Amino acid sequence: MAKSKYTRRATTQLEGFAEDLGRLLGTATAKAESWLNQRQQIVKNLTQVRDTASKLLAELGHQTQAAVRRGTAVGARNTRSDKSIIIVGGKARRKRRKMSAKARAAISAAQKKRWAAQRAAAKKP
Repeated sequence: MAKSKYTRRATTQLEGFAEDLGRLLGTATAKAESWLNQRQQIVKNLTQVRDTASKLLAELGHQTQAAVRRGTAVGARNTRSDKSIIIVGGKARRKRRKMSAKARAAISAAQKKRWAAQRAAAKKP
């Protein structure tokens, strides 16, 4: 039995669709493999960076230990004492300095003087 004209056309279209789909899947597979290779290369580079950083930190640690053995640690004089930090509401904060009564009075008087001058300037026009 001979195939009709419509059957041949449908078969040809189906074959074309299958070829396009195969090409598309092949391209997607190639892209995915390329991305995986790039990811593996990035992981490899990051591992090298991490190893180098660990090695440098280890060397720095040995140098710091040597400095501590000789005397005070580098930068130890610049650290704050634990007394200047308090915990408020679960957060670490610096202690606030307390102002003397004399200082509060002086600031209050100066501010009142500024307000008086501001009021006087507003009344002039």
